[in-house]
Amino acid sequence: MVCGMKNPISISQEILCRGKRFSFSRIMIDFGDRRVIRDLLIHPGAVVIIPLLDDGQVVMLKQYRPGPLSWIIELPAGTVETGEDPRKTAERELLEETGYRAGELVELFKMYSSPGTSNEILYVFLARKLIYEGSSHQEDEAIEVIKVSLQDAINMINRGEIIDGKTIASLLYYVNFVSRNRDLAGKVC
Repeated sequence: MVCGMKNPISISQEILCRGKRFSFSRIMIDFGDRRVIRDLLIHPGAVVIIPLLDDGQVVMLKQYRPGPLSWIIELPAGTVETGEDPRKTAERELLEETGYRAGELVELFKMYSSPGTSNEILYVFLARKLIYEGSSHQEDEAIEVIKVSLQDAINMINRGEIIDGKTIASLLYYVNFVSRNRDLAGKVC
């Protein structure tokens, strides 16, 4: 309970549309003193991977995205399949999108991507000890694999060249809470 407020209760949910991977629903929430109706994207969850090469470069993607209708620079990521463990999703997506397999894969944190409109939770992983095996992009993906230093990636965020929220949050988390914290870096890295 936050600030003495009563916990709201979801009292109904109606699926309005089912897509290949996601559903769109309308939910009614009871706040005790009022009821509100909200639209909600039902999402199985996703992963974000920070792939760090031994030389400190980050493996990133330049990928065409239908939301902004443009190419964006982002970390590898992908949707959790039904019943799939997020760690397995991270392993699969890393290999499919970049061609690398991780010798070490550590979950760093999780976050909601857009809690006002979706139940999607993102699991963020750090991938180290990378071994290149060859990529196999999905047919519906347009991807270019790029490698940049961590500092260059941070500079790209600062210049507005990286505008993907999950990438920004993940890289800044890594820089501020993992790479600068020797105790944590030793455990994670």
